[in-house]
Amino acid sequence: MVVYIIGAGPGDPELLTIKGKRLIKSAEVLIYDRLIDKSIINWTPSNCLLIYVGKREKESRTSQQIQNEINEMFLKYGYDKHVVRLKGGDPFIFGRGGEEALICANAGIRFEVVPGISSFYAAPAYAGIPISHREYNSVFAVLTGHESEKLKSAIDWSKLPETLIILMGVSKIREIAENLLNVGRDPLTPVAAIKWGTTFKQKTIMTNLAGLLKGIDDLNPPIVFVIGNNAALHSKLNWFENKLSSAKGKRIVLTRARNHMKESEDLMKSYGFKPIGMPLIDIAERDFSIPELGSFNALIFTSVEGIKRFVEKVDISTFKGSIFCIGPKTKEFLLKQTGINSTIGDKYNSQGLARTILRNLKNKSRILSVRSSAASETLLELLSTKFDVTEIFVYDIIQLESDPELIKGSDAVFVMSASCAKSLVKLDQNYFKNITVVAIGPETSRFLTIPHITATEYTLNGMINEYLSYLWREQK
Repeated sequence: MVVYIIGAGPGDPELLTIKGKRLIKSAEVLIYDRLIDKSIINWTPSNCLLIYVGKREKESRTSQQIQNEINEMFLKYGYDKHVVRLKGGDPFIFGRGGEEALICANAGIRFEVVPGISSFYAAPAYAGIPISHREYNSVFAVLTGHESEKLKSAIDWSKLPETLIILMGVSKIREIAENLLNVGRDPLTPVAAIKWGTTFKQKTIMTNLAGLLKGIDDLNPPIVFVIGNNAALHSKLNWFENKLSSAKGKRIVLTRARNHMKESEDLMKSYGFKPIGMPLIDIAERDFSIPELGSFNALIFTSVEGIKRFVEKVDISTFKGSIFCIGPKTKEFLLKQTGINSTIGDKYNSQGLARTILRNLKNKSRILSVRSSAASETLLELLSTKFDVTEIFVYDIIQLESDPELIKGSDAVFVMSASCAKSLVKLDQNYFKNITVVAIGPETSRFLTIPHITATEYTLNGMINEYLSYLWREQK
């Protein structure tokens, strides 16, 4: 088999290559680092073994010890499994990808390298900083803040070009500034510190070499530093953070189930929004019985609530069939609760899940679908043509009334399910004048008779992205 050493890009999951995504979706073993976006992990199929190798806080092992464990995994799985080694940025740029490829080569394990977009140019680009510009420079250098422990510094600070990009340099940045000043660099040379580049949490701190030497508050990794006159262009070309700022402080009404509201509110706050919770559905207990699992070839979960109630009654760790989930949240929850991986569709709705199941199961397979009594019949209709589908309803949904007073003072309303949409449309449409309504996906959109926009990725992050893009396009 083959070990695929894949660059996951700088943070934004949409910056991962098409080839990388294809290989992740068919991986049997996924070995991944700390800063990999969760949505990328969710592309793995249910039979994929997930192995996290990122450093943790208060990690007792050294980086080399962790690397040795990763190398052992190549030897353990690389000969007979489809292994994906997923690394942030590009694996051959300060990422030990070359070392890992050599382990495979020396062991006779076939491998491929899939390049990724590196943060050394992606983070500056998202901060509006071109790392080359005819008026400022014709050459740049990319440095790591952590050279090999076995070597003396290989850097001659007096011979470096004017424009420098520093990766993994937070702990060494004052020392780097001192080295540059000691060889005659201007203390007023502009410096940009780009935190969480290409993500919704991106923030650029501007300073200069003298400021770096004195120290800057709130310098926690991941950060990309740009040193040189190019960095000053941030003030004019900072398109991404301007886009983010167009939504900062916006009052967003979140409509979803009451017991999932806090998680969504916390995420929105971390991005600078002002979330307003308006639960439009509640979950009601329901008695149900579970058929003999051994008689089924596959399980389907269409919600987190379904998983909660199902696993309270039955241990699914011994289930030998395939397991499918409607979307990333259900997949993440199942993995967290049971340690079991699952497969999700290309699109996180009934149609997308049905297409995936139709591709992966044999005709006449027996499927057990775990759902609410109020869920759409779409999935059943699409699967019943080829499979024997049994449904069990494990909870009921109670629709709650909308509060027009909450909507009046808002900038946007996020509608996170079809059930929420049904409650919302009972209000007079005049309440929604000058308010942007965002549907989580087409199934929710079908029930919204008020003007709205629809996310193309059916998650809360997808809704935020759609709203940001809409504000950016429509800004006067």
